[in-house]
Amino acid sequence: MSEHWIEVEARIEQEIEQTERRLVELKQARSAISVLARKQNGVAVPAESTPEKTRAKRSAPGQAKVSVRSRKPGRRAKHRGKLPATGAAFWLGILGDAQHTGREIVDAAMVALNLDDSARDAIYSRASNWFNGAVKKSLVQIVGERDGVNVYQRAG
Repeated sequence: MSEHWIEVEARIEQEIEQTERRLVELKQARSAISVLARKQNGVAVPAESTPEKTRAKRSAPGQAKVSVRSRKPGRRAKHRGKLPATGAAFWLGILGDAQHTGREIVDAAMVALNLDDSARDAIYSRASNWFNGAVKKSLVQIVGERDGVNVYQRAG
């Protein structure tokens, strides 16, 4: 095969991997939205298991290994391992069209990503960083406060 076709094949493979990661993010967002909807309607939210295919996609090469220190030593176990990607589509999917507090968003993300409590600090940090940036970019707005926590909604 000529060098040109090898490059084309590599680009196509990259596109396939990106599309698969995006599909996983969209499925996670859909799951999180259903969790928030059930929670909003007062229905108990069962722990959901992640399908094998999704679990396999999470450990795709190129994802950084994350080590998180808890804020207060001894309070929580350290999370060591790979965390799934959480981009703009994921957080906007979690938020949906309703108003949610930061705590509700983090809880839904934990369920959607099928993570245990040891990853809560890392997910909280990701959510906080993303939502602060999204507010500055006018993607999301703070519409008030509930129980001392900001309430977010998509910017209209």
